Amino acid sequence: MNLFALADCNNFYASCERSFNPKIENTPVVVLSNNDGCVIARSNEAKELNIEMGTPFWKIKSFIQKNNIQVFSSNYQLYGDMSSRVMNIIQANVADIEVYSIDEAFLKLYTFKKNITMILQENIQLREKVLRSTGIPISIGIGPTKTLAKLANHIAKKQTKTGVCILLPDDDILKKIAITKVWGIAKGYERRLSKIGVKTVADLIKVNIQWMQSEFGVVGVRLLKELQGFPCYDLELPITQRKTIMVSRSFRKDIYTLSELTEGISTYATRLGEKLRRYNQTAKQLTVFLMSNPFKKIDGRKHYFSQTIELPLATSATNELISYALNIIKFLFKQGINYKKIGILAGRLQTSHSFQGNLFVPSDGRKKLTNLMKSIDQINSKLGKNSVHFASCGIEKEQTWSRKEQWCSPRYTTRWNDILKIKI
Repeated sequence: MNLFALADCNNFYASCERSFNPKIENTPVVVLSNNDGCVIARSNEAKELNIEMGTPFWKIKSFIQKNNIQVFSSNYQLYGDMSSRVMNIIQANVADIEVYSIDEAFLKLYTFKKNITMILQENIQLREKVLRSTGIPISIGIGPTKTLAKLANHIAKKQTKTGVCILLPDDDILKKIAITKVWGIAKGYERRLSKIGVKTVADLIKVNIQWMQSEFGVVGVRLLKELQGFPCYDLELPITQRKTIMVSRSFRKDIYTLSELTEGISTYATRLGEKLRRYNQTAKQLTVFLMSNPFKKIDGRKHYFSQTIELPLATSATNELISYALNIIKFLFKQGINYKKIGILAGRLQTSHSFQGNLFVPSDGRKKLTNLMKSIDQINSKLGKNSVHFASCGIEKEQTWSRKEQWCSPRYTTRWNDILKIKI
């Protein structure tokens, strides 16, 4: 019997911060969302202080100071790079892997001529290798299905010293685990199951399959079979071609002027072009949206404006994306609105290897434009982001519309100037 495993990084954002800052190893750590709004990651020490996920920072500011809690702004460049390092180490040791999220990956374990002890030891060694190479602690749950592996990961994280757990459908521990811990069981499922006396996972495994189908349909049947040890979900292939790509951020403060919105949307269009070129895709459709501050309503309501346009030629060129986006912004902008968020969405994506011309639009110079974008990407990759950029993005280092990140740590692994310096 082959097994599934779920490798999950423990308190990932907080662990990334600790990986380069040993001084905060045993102290409570919280990481804040965009613009330092609310708590999105907590170390175990912070959890013990009853800091809830999603708590607004301003509500617990005095509590944080009183308890000497370390606070960090989101450092997504660091987290993304550390995630890649963790996944690369796992992939080097396990043939089949599905990267499920930035800090989770499903694995398929082939158990030919291996007993439970050997499987357990191999995964303990994998966990130690990841910790030694990246400083990120992970937990590994193992089971005959993805649902049981997910449940085993919860047990591995909370109730084992090794950080690894193997879970089978007949294990006694399932009699003590509430059904809310099962992947896919929300409050609606819980209420309907509690009516027939189902409170633990062991109770759920014994539920009649006909009743499950009548109440929850095919999704419920698959959930039941997965808990009983019959795989209904295999590893999913990685997505190589995206259907849409979006760049969107909230501002650090409300914006009222067209000039500031122009800089913001130009910068986001630049990021969008970089993403499109990274995935070797072009956009045939562009959507731009504007949102007012929902917590500071003008004339008693919040405002949302958006427009979608079809592009005459599919493109990933930054200058063309900026030009189209600016036209939309000028059309949507209304004086006196307190804008808090803008975004740009690329749709109807095509592969950049194929080009569909337009009878009414000249396509001369497309090759030169492609080479220009390639050169800009290479310069920015070598010298740092925004070393070369379009003037409409602004020339100030700190724009009023940019993201607030008061406690952002250095980008140790993705910026030359932030590389860790060690004094001996």
